[in-house]
Amino acid sequence: MELQRHIVTIVVEDIEAAFNPVSELIHKFAPHVLMRVGYPMRDRNVSVIFLIMEADLDILGSFSGKLGQIRSVKVKTMTLKL
Repeated sequence: MELQRHIVTIVVEDIEAAFNPVSELIHKFAPHVLMRVGYPMRDRNVSVIFLIMEADLDILGSFSGKLGQIRSVKVKTMTLKL
């Protein structure tokens, strides 16, 4: 499959419960991550993470599916048309 670039937005609604599993999963898929930006809102116990990834759709689906199984995590993906 062809490699494409994707934007992945991750909202962690409970930092204490979900941040470590999310970080471990991002680390596991690190070879596909081109950029990572995080915005922690500790006063609200929420964190937003933006990723730019280069991967085929199978890898992106595996990554976003595993993120979606983590409690207190919401994920959205968008494939860039370059």
